[in-house]
Amino acid sequence: MIKKGFIAGIVMVGIALAAFTGKWSYLYFVSGTMGAVSLVLALAYLIDSIVLGSTGTFFSAKKTRKVSRVEDAKRFGAIAVPNVLAALIYVVPGC
Repeated sequence: MIKKGFIAGIVMVGIALAAFTGKWSYLYFVSGTMGAVSLVLALAYLIDSIVLGSTGTFFSAKKTRKVSRVEDAKRFGAIAVPNVLAALIYVVPGC
């Protein structure tokens, strides 16, 4: 699951690079926004796993959820890593 998230993050950065080749400031905003949203979702899923448990729901006592919330949090964190790195590369002086 983490590997799929990391690959999805790299694909997102690749699409942003292809779309904004000459405009590095746009890449900073697009990748930074995607990275920030992914980090917020990872944190939300992590908090949700603490509150509700890994697989349960509010309305059912059954453990019917196939993918745990912790795995979802890891996936969104893996998506965020390449996007945040792409945004940080822009911040480094000399780029």
